[in-house]
Amino acid sequence: MTKLVPYARKRVAILASGRGSNVRALLEAQALGRLPFARIVLVLTNRPTAGALDVARQFSVEGILVDHKKFEGDRGAHEREIVRVLASRKIDIVVLAGYMRVLSGALLDVFEGRTINIHPSLLPAYPGAHAQRDAIAAGAKVSGCTVHFVTSDLDAGPIILQRSVPVNEDDTEETLSARILEEEHVALPEALRLLCECRLKIDGRRVLRVPPPEDTRPSLLIATGNQHKVQEIESILDDIPFRIRSTNEFPGYTDVEENGKTYEENALLKARTWHRRKSLWTLADDSGIEVDALDGRPGLHSARYAATNEGRIARMLDELSRTKDPAKRTARFVSVVAVCGPGGVERVVRGTCEGRIAFESRGNGGFGYDPIFIPDGFDGRHLAELGDSIKNTISHRARALAELRPHLFEYAMR
Repeated sequence: MTKLVPYARKRVAILASGRGSNVRALLEAQALGRLPFARIVLVLTNRPTAGALDVARQFSVEGILVDHKKFEGDRGAHEREIVRVLASRKIDIVVLAGYMRVLSGALLDVFEGRTINIHPSLLPAYPGAHAQRDAIAAGAKVSGCTVHFVTSDLDAGPIILQRSVPVNEDDTEETLSARILEEEHVALPEALRLLCECRLKIDGRRVLRVPPPEDTRPSLLIATGNQHKVQEIESILDDIPFRIRSTNEFPGYTDVEENGKTYEENALLKARTWHRRKSLWTLADDSGIEVDALDGRPGLHSARYAATNEGRIARMLDELSRTKDPAKRTARFVSVVAVCGPGGVERVVRGTCEGRIAFESRGNGGFGYDPIFIPDGFDGRHLAELGDSIKNTISHRARALAELRPHLFEYAMR
C-alpha cells in the first residue's frame, strides 16, 4: 500500500454523481486555506448531467466525465478507465462525494487506504442508498453522517469521523437529508484535512488520530516577497520535500537591486544574495513577457512597465492598438530559475510559454499579464481563464521548475 508523505501537498480527485454540494464544500475549504496539504485537481463523474462538473468549472478545476453507460455493463472496464484517468493526473487521494457507483477491485488495488467516502447515516446503522428513509422507518432518534475509508465491503470501511443530528417526529426523508447534508459539508473537509496531514492510522476496524509527524524537511527560501509568485511556486512544487518559505518571514532586509542585463544574471543575483543572508537553500526567478511587435519589450522590465498590473496591461494594449492582425501579436513568457545552496551549489534553468497578446482582458485567475495572454494550443482561452491546475503545467515558470524538479529532490535528501 502506497504511503502518504507528511507535509507534502497531496493531489486529490473527487468522484461525484450528483449536484455537487459536497464538491463545493471541499473546494470552498481549499479556497479558504483550510486544507493546507490538499490540492484538489480533478472532479470526475459518471453522469453527463452531474452538477458537480459545473461546480468544478466555477472553481477552475478540471472536470472529467467517464460515463458508465459507454462500457456496456462492464463494471470492471469502467473502473479501470477511472484508475487510468487518476493515474494520469498523479492522484494521491480519492474522495467519494455522492458517487453513486460501487467501487471494487481495480480502484482499491491502487488506492487502498487513500480512498474515503461520506455516507448519510451513523454507520454501521443504515448502509446503502436509502439511509435517511431507513432511519425514519426504524424510528431512530439520532442520525447523521459518517466519513470512512472505502473497502470492498459496501459502507463498511473503518470510520474516520461522524457528526450527528436529531431525528424529529415530523421529519420526512427530505428534511432529514437536508440537515444531515449540512453536517456532511463540515465532516468531509475535516476528514480530508486529517488524511492529508497524515493524522490517521488504521488499526484493524478502528481509525486512530495520531499527532502530526515531526516536520524534518529542510527549508527552501523563495527569494521574493510577491505572495502570488510564492503560492504559484509552492503549488507547482507541492510534492518536493522542502518547507517553502518566503522573504516576508525575514523583515528588515533591503530589496535586491536587479541590475543584471539578462534574466539569468538577475535570478542568480537574488538567489546568491538571499542564500548569503540566511544560509538556506534559496530559489529565485526572473521572468518577463516578450512581445515580438514591440521588439521584445517589456522583457526584463516587465514588472516596471507601469506601477500596477492594471497599468501594465493598459499600456501594452495601447502600444499594440495599431497591430490588428492576431498573427502579428505573438509573444512569450520567459522564466529563468536559479537555485543556490550549501557548498557552492548553483543551478540555472529556463522555461518559456509561447502565445499571443489578446485584444482585451479575460479571466479571474493568475496574475500579472495572464488576463491578456493567449497560450498556444488552448482554443483561444486566456491564461487567466485556464485555472491553476492547467496553468501550473504549461506556464513558463512551471516548465523551468519541471527541469529543476529532479535536482530539488536530490538537494532535499542531502
